[in-house]
Amino acid sequence: RRMINEKKVAVMTRMAAYEAGNGKKDRAVCSFFRSDFVGFQLLKTWIAVTAAFCILAGIWLLYRLDEITAIFYAMDVDALLELGKDALAAYGILCGGYLLTTWLAAHVVYAKAHKASAAFDRMLTEIDGSEEEEE
Repeated sequence: RRMINEKKVAVMTRMAAYEAGNGKKDRAVCSFFRSDFVGFQLLKTWIAVTAAFCILAGIWLLYRLDEITAIFYAMDVDALLELGKDALAAYGILCGGYLLTTWLAAHVVYAKAHKASAAFDRMLTEIDGSEEEEE
């Protein structure tokens, strides 16, 4: 007759709670190399920021359509170049800020997922070790 090992049950309960909570997400994150995970997050952010900037720039152009049309009819090349430089500067600042924030956040997410996954692996080892002690 075998007795229930309370320590083993407690570890298995913690493992089940982890798997039901963040376990699947952490395993998905840890299935990538850190550089691949961060790179993918940066790519998604760049695409989203570029799309949002294009939409906002389009709205701004529609709002200022009279001024833009006047600049085109006047053939004011300097004004057009200034407008282009301002748009590129705004895009660079917006994109740079979001990409930096995403880079930092992705590193933190990966580190937390890796730490939690390693703790889960240690719990697995602990259960395997406790089975050998009982036999």
